[in-house]
Amino acid sequence: MADEKNNGKGRQGNDRISKHEAWQERKLEKAKRDDIDVISKRTLDQGDFINILNSLDYYLYQLRMNMGRIKVITFDKAQEFIERSQRIKEDINLLNAEMCELMGYTYKPPKGFSNPLGAGDASGKIKKASSKAAAAEKMPEEIAATG
Repeated sequence: MADEKNNGKGRQGNDRISKHEAWQERKLEKAKRDDIDVISKRTLDQGDFINILNSLDYYLYQLRMNMGRIKVITFDKAQEFIERSQRIKEDINLLNAEMCELMGYTYKPPKGFSNPLGAGDASGKIKKASSKAAAAEKMPEEIAATG
């Protein structure tokens, strides 16, 4: 009788799922959801980035949902935080491009980003050329305004 322990769920004691197995099952179930991405960790830094980005995702969501509703969260302050978040993403993209350049690798930016160094990325070259053209168009206006 002692060999047939019941864990309260109608299963035998030896069939019990360990905490680790239960954790893995929860991860696999989450991976099936549309709003979940799976990320491999090759370095210890990646775990830090994952934790920071999960927090950022949560707080940006809360910021967007509460701006204008909570008095201290003004639209201007929310916009400032969202723009800072965008600059940080661009800084990480630049960091990746610079590391690739140093090591002689071809940098393939993630979807939605371009190579900030412009090497081998047509969209990056177009953006640089169009920003130069915009600057050239703006110059006569600035000269006229100051003159």
